[in-house]
Amino acid sequence: FRPSPEPRAAPTCSAMAAAMAAAFAAPGLRRSAGAGVAAAAARSWRRGVSACAAVPSALRRRSGPALGSGALAPMLPPSAVLGGLRGLSSARPTPLDAERVLEQARLAAEAMGYEPAEVYEPWPLVDLGQQMLLNIHLFVGNSGLAVAGAALLLRLLTWPWNRRALQRQCDRLELLPVYMDIAKALNMAQRRRGGLDGGGAKGAADAEAECRRLTLLLQDFTQETKFSPMQGMGYQFGILMPLYLVGYFCLRGIVAHPDAFRGFVVEPALWLDSLVLPDPYGLLPLVSALAVWANLEINSPGARPGQEENALYMRLVVRGAALTFAPVTTLLPSAILVFMATNATYTATLMWTYRRFFWKSPQVRSHWLVDVPKEAAKLKA
Repeated sequence: FRPSPEPRAAPTCSAMAAAMAAAFAAPGLRRSAGAGVAAAAARSWRRGVSACAAVPSALRRRSGPALGSGALAPMLPPSAVLGGLRGLSSARPTPLDAERVLEQARLAAEAMGYEPAEVYEPWPLVDLGQQMLLNIHLFVGNSGLAVAGAALLLRLLTWPWNRRALQRQCDRLELLPVYMDIAKALNMAQRRRGGLDGGGAKGAADAEAECRRLTLLLQDFTQETKFSPMQGMGYQFGILMPLYLVGYFCLRGIVAHPDAFRGFVVEPALWLDSLVLPDPYGLLPLVSALAVWANLEINSPGARPGQEENALYMRLVVRGAALTFAPVTTLLPSAILVFMATNATYTATLMWTYRRFFWKSPQVRSHWLVDVPKEAAKLKA
């Protein structure tokens, strides 16, 4: 007779929850992309421990050795356990507490190559921008609104230069096709100088006369309209781009040193635990790409007669570029995406409103209009 081994105690719900919490807190998982979701699932499991305590003791006695011995272990194969963990990790995560958010922010900063613990000494202009952002955050009480408000404030402070640039940009959209037609016809005439097209002396003389006529026409057009292919872009390159760089360095400093901006970092915004972390759902990259796309769609000039195919091709290229850029932005902190989306939406709305209600279209004289196919046929004849 061999005595049966002493039955092992069944793993209680508390022990299982503790084991899951320890597994989720392992160093390899803390640094993984789904660590926040896994930790949230572990907390949800711990909160459900009371469900096990509510099971009547009589039910446990009727269960017999299936629950009172080690018979539970073979009932749960590893595949079932892993499947349950995957189900828990895919569940909607609960909001993280402040310390956990701060820990995630430090890990994100280290993953981007920064050292959160080092002394942070920003440049004076960057420090001024960060103080302005923190004051706006203190006033509105929300980090997402603070970033959007800072972007709008920068645009409003530069409104006098922006207004002049808007008129020049709208004029460029109207005058650029006229300028391009004249320049294209002049280029075709210059290539036929000296009888290079096989027209002989008469062809060379006609090409020379056409070059002089188109040169005078181009000079008259540029002098009267003050047109330049880059007009209206001085505001973008001289004012907006430097401000965008300062805004980027301000947000980068906050992302790289979360402990120095604890109040801003640990505050939830929108559906996010923190603006210094990437959007886990990918909604902000999509919104940013759609704002850029809307800006290009709304404010693009219409297709000219005979050039519908080229206009459609360019529009498809622009759409593809805007959507291709979206996956890259999923790696950016959410604060930078909020800043980008706010600026793109502001630009699209302002440009559309100004063109529809305030813009005065420049006068285009009829003798400036050049039919390029007709000019080409005339030179060949």
